[in-house]
Amino acid sequence: MKKVLVLGAPIFQVPIVKKAKQMGLFVGIVDINPDAPAFEYADQVFICSVRDKMAVLEIAKEFKPDGIVIGACDTPVMTGAFICQEMGLPGYSVDVALKATNKVKMLEAFESNSVMHPKFQVISKDNINDFKLSIPYPVISKPTDSAGGRGVKIVNNEDELGDALRFSSEAGQSGDVLVEEYMSGPEVSVEVIVVDGIPHIIQITDKITSGSPHFFEVGHSQPSILSDPVKEKIKILASKAVLAIGLENSPAHVEIIITKEGPKMVELGARMGADCITTYLLDTSVTGINMAKATIELALGQKPDVSNYSNSGECVGVRFITAQEGILDNIYNVELAEKREGVIKIEIIGEKGKFYSKSTDNSARFGYVVCKGNTTKEALTRCQECIDMIDFKVSKKTLETNNIV
Repeated sequence: MKKVLVLGAPIFQVPIVKKAKQMGLFVGIVDINPDAPAFEYADQVFICSVRDKMAVLEIAKEFKPDGIVIGACDTPVMTGAFICQEMGLPGYSVDVALKATNKVKMLEAFESNSVMHPKFQVISKDNINDFKLSIPYPVISKPTDSAGGRGVKIVNNEDELGDALRFSSEAGQSGDVLVEEYMSGPEVSVEVIVVDGIPHIIQITDKITSGSPHFFEVGHSQPSILSDPVKEKIKILASKAVLAIGLENSPAHVEIIITKEGPKMVELGARMGADCITTYLLDTSVTGINMAKATIELALGQKPDVSNYSNSGECVGVRFITAQEGILDNIYNVELAEKREGVIKIEIIGEKGKFYSKSTDNSARFGYVVCKGNTTKEALTRCQECIDMIDFKVSKKTLETNNIV
């Protein structure tokens, strides 16, 4: 029996673990959280930080996998590449992984390969207080090495710059900050499978964000409602971007904004899209390919069949249930919402008794709702109607008043 080692076990890794089991594989999984949701579906679990390359390498040497699966996690991309390189397993190089995770290296790769991208400046953590901006306001401040919308903030003028840079610096690993021109327009993600250096565009996803100041994601829908000419430009840009960082046999999740000057890159990940995009959404809107299965096959050094995929004719959307500030006391009416027309999946991840702060990134959520409809608008409306039906009882209290640490 072949074995795969999955790096990362949050809730959005559950579908890829289930798919690996369906494929007859023995599945090991690594995560620092002993209560990680995907653990219960694996054959063997290892409690370890996926950032700790040497510790995960020792686990891999003991486990002896035939492939390393990143799935939909950004955090283990560098570790996965390191292990593949050290053990001679299929996968991209450490250099490619760096370009896929470090936003500055990524932008430099785009610049070298004539891939449309925003103007940018880089500030080391030691120079934040002395930084001089040369890009016109407004700008976006973000960590150079973070994901999930963490540390992202719009800056409208010089008075806001210092606080925004410190906010972004504290959200990253290195403390360095990237400042980019603010790009206005519809935002999409593009789901890609690269096989033998040829990008295959599986689907374009319309994104819904919270807007200013943090722009975290609150929903997605497929297929995109943009015009065919615009979608063709998006496909061309996404293909150029994945090749610019050196992907040859890998999934990719590419984020693009359609500006007045045309589509421009935001960033990309050398992984599957998270937030239900490459699972419930793709499984509904696309036929002829399964992204999770294709990703696992690539991890094993196999070539997935990309010869006959197309839109299914169905429309689908997901809405995330943004956390309310306070203590989550109770949750009601989930089962009633699940019975509504078009519901594909309702997942509640909010924990009773836990304090939630105000949302500033993708991490502060009570759950999500996935629905299908005759149009993407209908699918998203059905999602929102389910969210409105579910009753989250939240105490408007603080950490101090509840003695929670």
